[in-house]
Amino acid sequence: MRRGELDEVDKKIIEYILKGKTQSEIAKILGITLRTVQNRMKVLEDENYLIKLKEGYWVANYQKLGLSLLDVTFLDLAMDSKDKIDLLINHLKKLDFVENVFEIVGSPYDLGFIVRYKDIEEYRQQRRLFMKWLRKNEININHIQTFIASRTHKDHRRTIIV
Repeated sequence: MRRGELDEVDKKIIEYILKGKTQSEIAKILGITLRTVQNRMKVLEDENYLIKLKEGYWVANYQKLGLSLLDVTFLDLAMDSKDKIDLLINHLKKLDFVENVFEIVGSPYDLGFIVRYKDIEEYRQQRRLFMKWLRKNEININHIQTFIASRTHKDHRRTIIV
């Protein structure tokens, strides 16, 4: 890694860390030494691409990685498509950039999901693919409501379970 620039090895290390791989597993997968992985991860931490929470556990700094565009979408399925909600949920769960998928009660919307994108162009491209997938699977939507977050002030997962 040159200061401030990720190379392909750095990107792969980050991806595998986010997928829960250990440093040893990453070294083996990438065909590099464990020491190389450790050294690169130290630089990734120093450059604030990865944030070490505790020994052996890191999270990504999505802002620094350029993945700061959040899309919150709500779908109201047409009556003739409500029986396909499980198909839709399973499709969304398979997409890596979809962070959350949730069914909604007490609202005109049936389903909501949160997606993280690099930029508005990736959003547009993925949105076109999603709409094409809906048509192909004959899933009709009465109403779709999308909000794009302009700035993230807190990116956190709950840690208190009591």
